[in-house]
Amino acid sequence: MFKLLKYDFYHLRKTSKFIIFPVIIVIFAILSPITARYMNELLDLALADSGINIVLTDPVVLDSYLQYIGNLYETILYVVLFVGVGFFIKDKTKGLLPLVLSKPISKTKYVLSKYISISVLILLSLLMGYVVFSYYTYFIFDEVDMIGMLLTTLLFFVFIIYILSIALFTSIYFKSYLASVSITFGVYIITSMLTIFEVSVFQYLPGFISNNSINILIGEEVAKDVFINVVATLFISIIFIVLAIKKINNQDV
Repeated sequence: MFKLLKYDFYHLRKTSKFIIFPVIIVIFAILSPITARYMNELLDLALADSGINIVLTDPVVLDSYLQYIGNLYETILYVVLFVGVGFFIKDKTKGLLPLVLSKPISKTKYVLSKYISISVLILLSLLMGYVVFSYYTYFIFDEVDMIGMLLTTLLFFVFIIYILSIALFTSIYFKSYLASVSITFGVYIITSMLTIFEVSVFQYLPGFISNNSINILIGEEVAKDVFINVVATLFISIIFIVLAIKKINNQDV
């Protein structure tokens, strides 16, 4: 297992994937508080010659939090989805999978190594973004909820684990990158849309994690609901991973 992890980290380090996650996350960590602080001024400049008057409230630190969370779930998530599927399916689409698995390698360990390596890279990138975001938010707004933002970061990582598990599953079950990306994106959209229905059990689905992140930052979270939401998300993720492992073990590669 250690050798497989070493190989996957080596591959990540030799490709843009090793820098794409930390660079993009840090960029948004810097831009989010700046955008939140100066958005009103930018809107005033944009509407100066239009004759439109919009009364805007002064920006507060919560605006910075919401801006960063929005960037995580609207931009970073898609980067993870597309890059993750590519990482998982690379050996298959390039015809390398039979060669790799022709060696005395456990298929289960092969799958887990890829999943763990990219998850660790994303976690480290998110923690880096958390530190940078906290610094700039404090510098601009003179305050920052370090604990709340740390919990928000970890909740987002739990959601990333879920997305990566779907990406892994589809990469094992389908032969093309396009099919895997489409199905992964489709499952993500469906689980996210279910949260709009007023059904109590839906608040524990993975798509509700972003809502719980906001509730934590505004002090309206219910610890039990957040805990169940995390456990349910991890449980669903494990199911996808187990199905992926079962599928590859039954395949003649």
